[in-house]
Amino acid sequence: MDVSLVEPNAKVPAFIDFVHLTDGPEHLAPADFPPVGRLLDAVTLDFMPDGELRLSARPSAVAGERAEDP
Repeated sequence: MDVSLVEPNAKVPAFIDFVHLTDGPEHLAPADFPPVGRLLDAVTLDFMPDGELRLSARPSAVAGERAEDP
């Protein structure tokens, strides 16, 4: 899933692998993917060698990040 960053406003290419959309043991089927244009909260996993930002929208990852914010 290609991503456009909203906050911080950056021109960094980013993506979310479909396996990082849910915490469940089963992956989402393509029909269950969020619609184009939907805003998702996500956290940074890593920068890829080509400079793309790899993100996770798993609820547990997002909640864990929020718990760490002061």
